[in-house]
Amino acid sequence: MGQNVTDMGFNKTENKRELKKHAATIHCSNTLSLLQRKVSNALLYHAYNELMLKDEHEITVKQLCRLIGYQGNNHAVIKEALKGLISTVIEWNVIDDETGTENWTASSIIASVSLEGPICYYAYSPRMKQLLHSPSMFGKIDLVIQSKFRSSYGLALYENCIRYRGLPYSKWFDIDLFKKLMGIPAGMYEVFRDFKKRVLDKAIDEVNTYSDLIVSSEFLKESRKVKRIRFKLEERAKKIKLGDPKKVKNLTHATDLETTRNQLLSDFNLTIEQIEKLLLEHDLTFIREKIDMVAASKPFQTGKIQNRAGYLLSAIKNNYQAAKVKTHEVIHLQDIKFELEVTEAKREIECSRVNYQQYREEAIEAAINDLHPDDKRQFMQMFLHYAEPAIHTVLQLQRNKYTRETVLDSPQIKALMRHLALRELDNLSLMPLEEFILTQNEKTREAWQKLKSYDPDHPLLRFSE
Repeated sequence: MGQNVTDMGFNKTENKRELKKHAATIHCSNTLSLLQRKVSNALLYHAYNELMLKDEHEITVKQLCRLIGYQGNNHAVIKEALKGLISTVIEWNVIDDETGTENWTASSIIASVSLEGPICYYAYSPRMKQLLHSPSMFGKIDLVIQSKFRSSYGLALYENCIRYRGLPYSKWFDIDLFKKLMGIPAGMYEVFRDFKKRVLDKAIDEVNTYSDLIVSSEFLKESRKVKRIRFKLEERAKKIKLGDPKKVKNLTHATDLETTRNQLLSDFNLTIEQIEKLLLEHDLTFIREKIDMVAASKPFQTGKIQNRAGYLLSAIKNNYQAAKVKTHEVIHLQDIKFELEVTEAKREIECSRVNYQQYREEAIEAAINDLHPDDKRQFMQMFLHYAEPAIHTVLQLQRNKYTRETVLDSPQIKALMRHLALRELDNLSLMPLEEFILTQNEKTREAWQKLKSYDPDHPLLRFSE
């Protein structure tokens, strides 16, 4: 089942995403199912930070299902997907920059897998680990977005397009090669019309519906036959599900419309999809009023607004008014309103962080209690030796509150125990903060996204023990 690597793409810098994936594992022909693609990406995401440090990685089946957005209880299908990853071979060619020699390598996607109760153990071959961990050319896959896809063709197209994020177009693909990249078995859809109707159009619709990209196809023909294909790429900051096309009404001046579109795109960094949605939902005069109001604000003019799109959308959504007050007072009022929204988002996330801390404490305590009695005794002996200086200090400073028998109830000592458990216990698996947020209610998720768009480096978005 050899899978031929055919394209390595361009090398470029990208912003932080969920999963960094080597171009060779994206631009390869394969017949992976949708579930296999999702599982492969989730396993790599989970193992990436320790990819070169551990020979074998472990993840609970429950956590794997959560990462791929699988809601069912039929874990047999997960087992079959894992078996498929072992039998799928990837081949790739790399040209040595100094000698010009072509180096060929092949490896299965994962080398081994074992399901022991609720735990899945898996390993990569040494060659695959080198390829995956230090990619000079890579694409970024968002696991939250990938969980929404409903077909392997849609996810395959997303992976092959995300590789070129930041560029206006993908590269030109030979049409026969592109069919292989999409996972089309040899001999199927040989008539281009059938391929376009049954595969390409549906895949494009999925990408445009579920992902953070808007793509459209372009073709090159030779002798009236399609020979090559590429994709125009536009970025969408926030996914908006597409509906039936609607005409923009009540637009009397085409020039004003075009000027507004250009300003929203260049000055406020709105996506094409956001712009069209605004024009469908609001009168052009109303939009222009909010644009002029925000553009006149001091934070906007001094470059202090980190998320111009969010700032403007908030002004439109909340219908900030400029009547009966001076301009600088109006803008100041709108600034306050926007800051209040962000403050509310921070408050919501702070509450969720308390819940996350409780989740971590309970999970760590459960992991310690689940140890075999001999292992638990050995762990506690290790901990008492490790924490003795801190225990001694607590007993000195809080002698009226704790004794040698009760000192383990001290918050400081409990924190030390959690720290050691995280370092030493193999049976401990914790969700990162952002993954935990995805399990919370819609209000919490929206607060997270608002703060992340306003200030992606805010301390509330990170967690350390």
